[in-house]
Amino acid sequence: MTSVLFVDDDVLALQLMSKVMDLLGHRAIVSSSPGRGLALAEHEQPGLILVDMNMDEMDGIEFIRQLRCTPGTSHLPVLIFTAGNGCSDERVAKEAGANGYIQKPVGLQELSRIIQFYTI
Repeated sequence: MTSVLFVDDDVLALQLMSKVMDLLGHRAIVSSSPGRGLALAEHEQPGLILVDMNMDEMDGIEFIRQLRCTPGTSHLPVLIFTAGNGCSDERVAKEAGANGYIQKPVGLQELSRIIQFYTI
């Protein structure tokens, strides 16, 4: 069972992703606060982190930059998981240190494939 950390300020999205992870046989760790998400990443050492691009407290790019600057989390795979702008957001995310970019919505099979790819 893989632990997946979701960081998104949309509480309903976090509830949905918790249920989806349960269906896929993974453990969801959720945070509606990017700051708390960084602490959870260091403490829980999830197999994968999915972070929303647009959040009030801290955007996904800054979250990734801070994740990459912290020795205990710099190695963790992190993907931007957003309904954002596509190509320009993807380029910025990768420059910040993201391993990838997922455009919402995403199907269950595709999400399962992505989790397997990044956690093997």
